[in-house]
Amino acid sequence: MSQLINKISISVIVIILQVLSCAAHTPADSLSAVLAQKNITPEQKVMTLSLLARATSITENKHAIALGLQAVALSRHLPDAQYTAISYATLAQIYIQANDITRSAAVVDSAVYYAGKTESQLAKGIAWYRKCWMENIKGDEKNALLSGQQALKYLEKAGSAYYQSAVYYVMASIYANQEDGPLHKKYGQLCLRAALIDMDYDNILVAYQTLGTYWQYYHMAHTSDQASLDSAIYYNRLSLATYLNHKDRIIFHSTVAIMALNLADLYAQNFPPSYRDTVFKYLDFAQKIGVETHHLEVISNCYGMKSDYEAAAGHYEAAEDLLQKGLAILDTDSSKTLATRIQFMSALAALAEKRGKYKDALHYQQQFATLYTQLYNEEKLNITKELEAKYQAEKTATALKNMEQTASLHKKLGYLYIGLALALLTAAIFLFRSYHFRLKQLGMETRLKDEEAMRLIAEQQLMQERQERLQKDLLAGTLQVEQKNALVQTLQQKIAAHTSNKSVLTQINRLIDHDKRLDESLAEDKADFENVSQEVFEKLKERSANSLSRLDLKHCAYIYIGLTNKEVSQRLGIAPKSILMARYRIKLKLGLGKEEELDEYIRSL
Repeated sequence: MSQLINKISISVIVIILQVLSCAAHTPADSLSAVLAQKNITPEQKVMTLSLLARATSITENKHAIALGLQAVALSRHLPDAQYTAISYATLAQIYIQANDITRSAAVVDSAVYYAGKTESQLAKGIAWYRKCWMENIKGDEKNALLSGQQALKYLEKAGSAYYQSAVYYVMASIYANQEDGPLHKKYGQLCLRAALIDMDYDNILVAYQTLGTYWQYYHMAHTSDQASLDSAIYYNRLSLATYLNHKDRIIFHSTVAIMALNLADLYAQNFPPSYRDTVFKYLDFAQKIGVETHHLEVISNCYGMKSDYEAAAGHYEAAEDLLQKGLAILDTDSSKTLATRIQFMSALAALAEKRGKYKDALHYQQQFATLYTQLYNEEKLNITKELEAKYQAEKTATALKNMEQTASLHKKLGYLYIGLALALLTAAIFLFRSYHFRLKQLGMETRLKDEEAMRLIAEQQLMQERQERLQKDLLAGTLQVEQKNALVQTLQQKIAAHTSNKSVLTQINRLIDHDKRLDESLAEDKADFENVSQEVFEKLKERSANSLSRLDLKHCAYIYIGLTNKEVSQRLGIAPKSILMARYRIKLKLGLGKEEELDEYIRSL
């Protein structure tokens, strides 16, 4: 029976993919043509709606969510739960593209739940792949790897190279984040191998991406190895060629934008300034795709790299103009993009300070602080919502379990009444059945008490995790306040030394005093960490001969409080690969040897 169900689900996908291979402008056009067919079965309609939702999720996210929900609703009328599991799994990715991690996590749980009600190995594999994917997004890498291995067991039985490639990609990214080069390379190669079997160009592009990233990281650690640099450039260029040759069959164009950005970074970091035109060519390409796909991180990195080139050449006005253009792009987006805006404000403040425009620097720094406070509060709210969602999910699961136990008890009571009627024939049978029922009832009450105790323990653990996370975020916030206070003090000194206009001086001092009052609430919380933080900064400055920038010191502080690379990238609003390059530069400034670990050194201070 299970083999028959798997054949049905696979055949539905095969039919749809065959239509996709026909002459059509885009995958969405092909899928719409499938929906328009009169003889389409309910199973095919559900699968086609899910795939169409995925294909339109980049350009029409709200419409894609509606299509995904429609697929879920239709699937519930089908006898096999595999279609509901697959529909929920597809919807999870669409919610993430709408920056709604709460709903995404909820539908992933639903996908796993319905996968448990079907014999389809494909549906089980897809659901567990999404579970692995979601756990990686939340930073739970250990469980993500376990879920990925479970997904591969199901997918190997189902013979789905497409989803196997997707699982391998997630696992490769986890090992890349853990700086485990051999496993990063292994799963990157497996990802590419599976993608080439299925010939899905989206999977092929991400496979090229992870292999290109592997060789880029390898070259950063072995700068004398020219072959590793050539390999990194090769995979990135190969991805661009694949995109240009098969553009109409690719859904997620943002992948190639990241590859172009990586190429620009490779040339910028490893070639002389004469390669500026090459760098800007790839940046322009990445920026164009980033605008089309609303990939704001790509856009911000493009403007940031171009601005860095101009600033390095002493063209501060051109550098500022590029950053202002980047902000204008962000203003056209309806989302808050707080992390990206924070990054721009920090860069603008630094440029204004270099140009001697201290009033402008203060203005940008004030905006930086305001945005950072908003981001801090937003993250606290997201943590609270996530904890509440987990609590409600556990509460609902417990209630459902109790209802099932109650229904089971009622059923047993019915059998008991029948037994009692028959027991009237003999007192011995009656006593035996009554005693048997009493034992079961006592056992059930004991289990309910045990479950309640376990639920309370789980709630306490969730609250403890929340408290630890809030403490980390509080320390990160205080570090930024210290930096801003230093800038404010510098401004006061320079204004006092270079102006005789008392009214201007009074006005600017009022702005500074107002800004200080805004920070008083954070300053109170900083007291618990001030001594330790100052000592760490002094040791770092002494070791580096005061060569560390403010951004470097902030990065070191995040390492000191125990944040992962992913968390540091979120706080600084930059890509994870940029974190690795920043760590490498900090290590050089501190004069650490190849065998010395940066994390161990900072945390030993």
